[in-house]
Amino acid sequence: MLMLFYNKGFKSINRFLAGFLFFSSLYLLESFTFFYAESKNWVAFFTNTHAFFYLIGPFSFFYVRGMLRDNSHLNKKDWLHFLPFIIFFLGHIPYFFSSWNYKLLVAENIQSESWDMAKFRLNVIIPHKLDQALNVLQIYFYSASLWYLIWKYKRSSTSRIYNVPQFKLIRNWLFIFTLIITIITLNFTVAMANMWIYDDKSIFLQKASGALLFASIVYVGMNMIVMFFPHIMYGLPIEIKESVFANDFREIQVVNETAPSDSMAEISEDVLPSDKTEKKELPLLFSSDYIDKIEVAINDIIKNENYLEPDFKLSNIASISGMPPHHLTYYFNTVLELSFSDWRNKLRIEHAILLLKEGKSNHLTLEAISTKIGYTSQSTFIRAFKLHTGKTPSEYVKGLSS
Repeated sequence: MLMLFYNKGFKSINRFLAGFLFFSSLYLLESFTFFYAESKNWVAFFTNTHAFFYLIGPFSFFYVRGMLRDNSHLNKKDWLHFLPFIIFFLGHIPYFFSSWNYKLLVAENIQSESWDMAKFRLNVIIPHKLDQALNVLQIYFYSASLWYLIWKYKRSSTSRIYNVPQFKLIRNWLFIFTLIITIITLNFTVAMANMWIYDDKSIFLQKASGALLFASIVYVGMNMIVMFFPHIMYGLPIEIKESVFANDFREIQVVNETAPSDSMAEISEDVLPSDKTEKKELPLLFSSDYIDKIEVAINDIIKNENYLEPDFKLSNIASISGMPPHHLTYYFNTVLELSFSDWRNKLRIEHAILLLKEGKSNHLTLEAISTKIGYTSQSTFIRAFKLHTGKTPSEYVKGLSS
């Protein structure tokens, strides 16, 4: 559920990963039910789910490609990846509507020692033996395709960009993800080979039990990796955590007290990069057009003074602009070289300076001013004000009157 509905802006790509994990886990559960379940009802139920095996490969492919491209869009040719699933699903429809007693008869045969499925026509288009062969071919095809995607991406990326910190976690995760699928592919081959060689179910389970146990550990491990490293779901780039009052806080120039300041727009001009400001050369992950699009959204936020809202967060900018939160975080940290919290504090303190210059402190308490600019705590306001100006609000007011 987390991957399906969380992380605004990357829902589709997360759905590919969620789909892969769900359908691969469903197939693993199907296999273990066929091999070990004592209930014929459960075995009969899972005979209806085998078609979904053909979605495992496409979902893994679209997930890796979408992460590398930062784009989940599917073109017309991409729908061909779902053709095996559609064909098998259509061939399985007559069995879907067969009687439950017939499905119990199939389940009884699966639980037997001979477990010969040739006498049952579960699929009117794809015979059982051909289905097994296609399972192996498909998983090999997609395993190779994932490695090709990673190789092609690395080849087309400059070494500077490919090795910047923002790429490392996702790069390593995609490598691990593909490696795990490759291991599953080899493990699956061993299991299928034993299934073809040994007609006796007991002998098969004896020979393939290690492969089945290993497969279950790998699948569980893959799910756990996603849970322990939630940034995997954010894609590229990865959020860089910074403290609001970090020791290495970069000093921000506050508006010159002698200069006229009739509007917040004039005061906040230095918040965004300008042609007059020398930009640090960085291996940016975004194009200049995309950065311009973000800057337009940020300028609208500044113009509308949304930052004065007490609960104003990065997610608010994401909701207003429609841009992924992790893209905005990367913009603040790498392009502006400023954390979102420091950016918000700077604008709030600049607004407080305007109020103090207008003489609002004569009839408003510091607590009222702090509330007016979005702070829920007067102490937090005083600390932020001193950090930005080098003075407390009271000292600043005295300086204005002297």
